[in-house]
Amino acid sequence: MRQSIPILILVVFIAACTPSKKLINKEPLAENQENSKYDESFDPLSLNDDDIIIQAKIETEVVEKKKSEKTTSDQAKILHEIDGYRVQLLATRSIESATLIKQRAEEQFLKHNHKVYWSFEAPFYKVRIGDVLTRTDAESIRDLARSLGYDQAFPVRSKVMPPDQLD
Repeated sequence: MRQSIPILILVVFIAACTPSKKLINKEPLAENQENSKYDESFDPLSLNDDDIIIQAKIETEVVEKKKSEKTTSDQAKILHEIDGYRVQLLATRSIESATLIKQRAEEQFLKHNHKVYWSFEAPFYKVRIGDVLTRTDAESIRDLARSLGYDQAFPVRSKVMPPDQLD
């Protein structure tokens, strides 16, 4: 009896794996019968509708005109940075601290005609002021910053805006 149970399980398993429906249709197709159930005789070229004509020439002229206007206005606004110095007031990982210091510095250095810049150089937000070409000028800005309460201020080499391009 114990030997017949595994054989019985094997027979049931094989019977369950056999397909219950015919998978292959062995009847030959009629000559006029097609494999597809869809009508593929439609030809869109046989329609008598109006063709859409896109006037590409007019559109390209308008686009080229806009581009030329934009490049002439952009050429007037192009600013070139050169090697120089700025004074770094703060380097922090907190964007909130950098934003607050930047706002405070803008108010304090506005009367001294020094612009305030901030940048992100991973992982630090840096607040810097000034656009000068010599280290001596940067050190005088550093001394001014220290007198206004920025004890950690120091000059750094940076790309700066030349004096003739500043507002």
